[in-house]
Amino acid sequence: MTARTRRRWQPEEKLAVIKEVQEKGSVVETCRKYSIDPAMYYRWKASYDTFGVDGLKSHYRRMEPGLRKLMKENSRLKKLLAEKDLTVEMLSEALKKRRMEKR
Repeated sequence: MTARTRRRWQPEEKLAVIKEVQEKGSVVETCRKYSIDPAMYYRWKASYDTFGVDGLKSHYRRMEPGLRKLMKENSRLKKLLAEKDLTVEMLSEALKKRRMEKR
């Protein structure tokens, strides 16, 4: 048994399916012909109606490794800063209590 891979549709192919449905008038038949779910067709159609051909382009962008590294470092530094802020807050509270006890 082989694993099914997800088919990637090019914007031109998506547009051809949309135009074919407009010509034939049957969403179900056209979707069966191309083995796509009617819900997918309607997503493509809504995107096409809203944004034109640009709406049919894939919006997935792979994150660059350098950017991923910077985001990880940023997260680590934020955690360190939060820990320092917590320590300062605890020391400040302890100092306030100590001053109150001396009075």
